[in-house]
This record gives sequence, C-alpha cells and structure tokens, in this order.
Amino acid sequence: MNIDFSKPLRAIERKLTAEDVSVEDLRRAYGDVLRLRSQLLGVIYDREMFGLHGDDVTLAEQQTSGLAISDAVLLAIAESLPSTKELTSAVQEHWVNLIHTAIGKASRERELPYFERAFVWIEVATPRGTNNTQLWDTSNRAVNLLINNLKGTFFADDNHEHMAFGVIGKWGKIGSTSVRVMAF
Repeated sequence: MNIDFSKPLRAIERKLTAEDVSVEDLRRAYGDVLRLRSQLLGVIYDREMFGLHGDDVTLAEQQTSGLAISDAVLLAIAESLPSTKELTSAVQEHWVNLIHTAIGKASRERELPYFERAFVWIEVATPRGTNNTQLWDTSNRAVNLLINNLKGTFFADDNHEHMAFGVIGKWGKIGSTSVRVMAF
C-alpha cells in the first residue's frame, strides 16, 4: 500500500495554524485526523501482514497486555476505547486485533477462566483537553465491539443471563482502556 501522508498532514496543518482558528476549522481538522488514523492503520496492518520479519513486534503486541489470575482476567490496551463515530473498518479491525492479542497474552499465563455469569468492568482513560461532553458519552463508546469480542471466550453470550458490564471514564495523561472480566 502506497499512501502519500503529506497531503492530509498539510491540510491539518493549514487548518490549525491559521491566524484565527475557528471552531469549524478545528472540527474539520479533527475529521482529517480521523481519516489519517484510518489510513495509518491500513498501512501498518498491510506491512505487518505482508512485510514483517520473524523478529518484528506488531502494533497490537506493543499496545496490549493481559493477565489471567485465579478468578479474573485483566486486559490492558494503551489506547482509549474509540467512540462509535470513529469506527471505520480499519479502526474496528485494529481494535479486534488489540482485544484478541491481549486475550492471547493472558492465556499464556494460565488457562483462561470461563464464567456462567460474568461481569465485565471497562475503564477508559482519556487525556485532559478532550471534549468529554461531545466525545465521551459512555453510550457513544464502542463498548459493543469490546464485549462482542469477549463473548464465547469468557462467557456464552452477552445477554442478561450470562453477563453484565460497567463502564467508567477517567482523565489520564495518555489514553488507555482496561478491562476486567470476573464472576458475577
């Protein structure tokens, strides 16, 4: 995949370095950043799938950790769970990969627990300065993407008989998502 990143970067720079940056310029620059993110993820994915050597580490391996303890599983992802508006196919594929990589890391420690009824606790940290009233509504986060990729591994289904979940947001220096799956 051969994408020229200089054009979208220049467009973002123009919008953000104008003498009088308007709110509309900021919104357009944000949209450009989201498109650039999808393009970058596409290029990274292609290079990882088709151009890595055996000793290279994937982005998902760099961004995740997982730990299985006797009665719970802890998954950590070094990115804020995206909003549903950010879910391009590239971002969604990236997050599925992050989730499964973290689960794989947890399974290396010990056999993963399986729960008849599970509770999934999701904590999302966002950097200060983000507009939480616009971007951080709990119901606007891609929680479904996360839960659907835990289903079948830790609990049978994501219905009320097999699982419940909670989501909390907090400020952080960098974005991150932590997930704890335990008995309910």
